[in-house]
Amino acid sequence: MAANTFSEASPKEFPVANQSATGTGRIRMNSRSRVVVTATQALVAVVVLLAWEFVPRIGSLSQWKLLDPYFISSPSRVGATLVNLLLGREGVPAVWGYLGPTFLASIIGLVIAMIVGGLMGLLLGSFEFAGAVFRPFVVALNAVPRIALIPIVVVLFGSGLQSSVVIAFMVVFFVALFNAYEGARTVEAHVRHNVRLLGASGWDLMWRVRFPYSLAWTLSSLPVAVSFAIVSVVTGEILTGVSGMGLLITAATNAADTSMTFAVIIVLSVCALLMLWIADAFKRRVLHWWIQSE
Repeated sequence: MAANTFSEASPKEFPVANQSATGTGRIRMNSRSRVVVTATQALVAVVVLLAWEFVPRIGSLSQWKLLDPYFISSPSRVGATLVNLLLGREGVPAVWGYLGPTFLASIIGLVIAMIVGGLMGLLLGSFEFAGAVFRPFVVALNAVPRIALIPIVVVLFGSGLQSSVVIAFMVVFFVALFNAYEGARTVEAHVRHNVRLLGASGWDLMWRVRFPYSLAWTLSSLPVAVSFAIVSVVTGEILTGVSGMGLLITAATNAADTSMTFAVIIVLSVCALLMLWIADAFKRRVLHWWIQSE
């Protein structure tokens, strides 16, 4: 009877952490403030681009290596190379054939790592004995430089999509695990005590009370996880020669083509921003009950 009482209890009976505690809150601005911020951002970007374009043309300054156009290129050259990269003309390979493998591996590794890491973090955070036993091992594994494991991954999985997915998984897994673990442990003691009085078992407490907290913390780490996934895959491609954006960066570096390097970086940044926007929209959709309406 007590178990039925618990199963029928409304989630509203339990307190929910506020936005600042979960990191999902945003600074609210009115329309005028947003216009000012956007205009300021545009002004900063224009000033930086103009300085990058024209300052190295000053004779005395161009002698410095950091301002030598050969080493830092220029916005006009990067823009022209970027167009050629997107269209695949003038001897520049089209970026699309390289972009697909990189972001496919990043997305697959990200999704698997967030699910597996989130569930393991929830388990370790929900059961004190399991957390006490396995947490030192998890911390020790997290301290291992993942870049040192890339050769082993290539030997085990080959130089292809599978190895890139595993590399992304190794990095993102610990981000999801630690956030889920901390989220599960943020449930207040009096909340746990109340649901125990209602007859909840350990599994009931984990899924009905700890899981929402753990999910919120895990999804709040999505922006960091997305960035880590992309960086790890590109790093793996640079070190292993797997086809992808990392291979383009390696080719540009070997040819001392800084314009190509910057163009590839711009494409990566734009695609990463798109992934971050999708991840943020997904987070807000799933956590609509957690995030206050703006």
